[in-house]
Amino acid sequence: MPRDYEILYIVRPELDEQQVQEAVASVNRLIENVQGTVLKTDVWGKRKLAYEVRHLREGTYVLTDFRVEPDRIPEMEATIKISDTVFRHLIVRKPEQRRERPQKARTERQPAAGPRQPEPEEPELAEERAAAPAEEAEEP
Repeated sequence: MPRDYEILYIVRPELDEQQVQEAVASVNRLIENVQGTVLKTDVWGKRKLAYEVRHLREGTYVLTDFRVEPDRIPEMEATIKISDTVFRHLIVRKPEQRRERPQKARTERQPAAGPRQPEPEEPELAEERAAAPAEEAEEP
């Protein structure tokens, strides 16, 4: 069963716009070659890296959402690792979308909303509480 994935990869900074588009097309072809489907591709543009990678300080970031069989991911990663244009990548499986479950009918014992009702008191305690405020009111 195909699953949803996303790949974030960084393309070498010295490539011009046309070469970046060719690199994006190359990764998209790779996804299709492993019987995957490209859902969406976003080119984020050139950004500075948090730290130096292979003596590079910046690169063009690209995010692609795709769907593929899970056993095809190692083949994709092996091909991307030997790429000349992509120098860093990360493939992540996207979480499954949860289906909404119908709400169970509420029972009479569970109030639908509002404040919680207090538990009934024992008759002796109820009498003591009723008498206590009256005594305090008489003193002042």
